[in-house]
Amino acid sequence: MSWFWMAICAAVLWGLCYILNQLTLKYFSSSELMLFESVVISVIFSIYFIFKGDLSSFIGKLSSPKPLCLIFASTLVYTVASILIFKSISASNASLASVIEACYPIFTVLFAFIILGEIQLNWFSAVGFVLIIAGIIIVKLYGK
Repeated sequence: MSWFWMAICAAVLWGLCYILNQLTLKYFSSSELMLFESVVISVIFSIYFIFKGDLSSFIGKLSSPKPLCLIFASTLVYTVASILIFKSISASNASLASVIEACYPIFTVLFAFIILGEIQLNWFSAVGFVLIIAGIIIVKLYGK
């Protein structure tokens, strides 16, 4: 898979990640989501929860299937997207990969509509999306 398609796939997954995070944050605080996603942050926030006394509340939330599935899905999507963008950067360079990956807002709007049934789009963002797509086409056709 070329760097371009890896960056596009990463953008799709980043868009999905924002929506999954929106859903997950209905059940978990942002600190609880970070605890699940990162070993380093899990150590920091475990200590924080122990001192604050909120660890049992977090563990209680993990015992419910829907919040547990949402936090697992969000973490999985984030991990795969990160791997894809790192591979894309390695195969091309950070500038090209980031230009392509930066189209994730398009996928956020798409996933907001598909998953949440929300239309999070106005005329200004629609113009921005057209410019993003034009930029991707220019980079793909004329980028080295």
